[in-house]
Amino acid sequence: MTTTPTTRNHPPVSSHSQAGLTRGVQLSKGLDRLKFGLYVQFESTRFFDILTDAKEEAQDQRSQIPIRLGPDNNYDYNCHSNGRKGGYNFHLSRADVDIFISTRKDYLLTPNVWVDIGSASCWSPGYNEVIYFISKLINLWDGKIIKNSVSEVHLCTDFIGLDIETLPLQSWNRWVTRANRLHSFSDRNRFSGITLTQTEGTLNLHPDIENDDLEEVETGIRIGEGDIMMRIYDKVLEIKRNGSKQSLFASVWNKTEYNQTQVTRVEFQLRKNVLKQFRIRSLEDLKNKQDGLWKYCTHEWARLSKDPIDRKNRHQDRAKLHGFWQLVQSVSWGTSPPTTRRKPLPQKDKYLLLDMMVGCAMNMAAIDGCKYDNIDQITMYLMGEVDTWCRTKAREINPKTGRSELQEKMKTKINEVWPYGYGEIPGPSEYDSMNGFFSHGKEITIQQAI
Repeated sequence: MTTTPTTRNHPPVSSHSQAGLTRGVQLSKGLDRLKFGLYVQFESTRFFDILTDAKEEAQDQRSQIPIRLGPDNNYDYNCHSNGRKGGYNFHLSRADVDIFISTRKDYLLTPNVWVDIGSASCWSPGYNEVIYFISKLINLWDGKIIKNSVSEVHLCTDFIGLDIETLPLQSWNRWVTRANRLHSFSDRNRFSGITLTQTEGTLNLHPDIENDDLEEVETGIRIGEGDIMMRIYDKVLEIKRNGSKQSLFASVWNKTEYNQTQVTRVEFQLRKNVLKQFRIRSLEDLKNKQDGLWKYCTHEWARLSKDPIDRKNRHQDRAKLHGFWQLVQSVSWGTSPPTTRRKPLPQKDKYLLLDMMVGCAMNMAAIDGCKYDNIDQITMYLMGEVDTWCRTKAREINPKTGRSELQEKMKTKINEVWPYGYGEIPGPSEYDSMNGFFSHGKEITIQQAI
């Protein structure tokens, strides 16, 4: 996995009036969400037997329970009490990664493992690393991945040092786009972003498009709600109330603090109905055609012009581009890997949780008559209540696991907070060496992971 941010300084654009907008801007690109299915041939039912027992326990407990499915921390998951529509019996999760598993026999027709990698895990430890660990889990339980299919991807680029309020994004007459809906958003009095969505019509792709990545396409498929969408927004403002993402993106942007500079994000959401028109069906296809997707989205699907467009003019494609959009179009996905943050970071906000915990405890203190001006009494009361609760749960033993309820709850929270890689000793384990898995930290590709 790469640990070097793919950021680069850009020179000012040719237009003198717009040169200041992009001078000194750095780029950081990556996937912000990835959904895909795996077609897995399981040689035995022992994986399903283990998951059935765990699911029944979760149903008895009426909450998710921790389960270790392998030799180290990277096989720790939470098992949920329900599955997912579509015949997926089991639901495992780790941080913001969700894995749904089906016992169906027709695995060659429909994926029997469905994976949703959330934003934080896409950036840290990176979607390649997540795929790698899921592949190891499947291999461990006698599973062989026959093929895979992609159902949704979010491609995004962060423009570090660029203030969104300097851009004419809200001017509908500046956009040349196939989108039929434009929405703008504000946070109080500050403009925070726009969304362009196409809910009707086709992508208007043609086999003779001068782009090798778009040569083989399926034309005429109609677009539905959410199949293709673009968001341009103030990323710093978006994570203002999310402490866990603040530390993550400060690292991704190579900054000390998340709000050290302005960051404008351009993000495209592309679902299966659109992806298959680019002949993108697998993770391998996605890796090879990311550059073509970005080029279509920024050259054909949407463009921001320097000046207002005459809608009666049939030659809108000749409109001069805004300097910012020239920068957007220049992003290359084929020359350097996406940015990832190697060191795992927690996916919960410690300080927000602290405020919530103390707020609840102070309500209890008020109920039990603590004086508002007696700091020592309040402090001792809060410590005493937490201590009593922990010791009570420590004495309650789970008959199925032999562990205390305190241990069970703590393991569940660790799995919710930490992504893959937490607490791992560098280098291959003895188990990995015996079974021929790649060592942790070795650069892998999607082809190797699947």
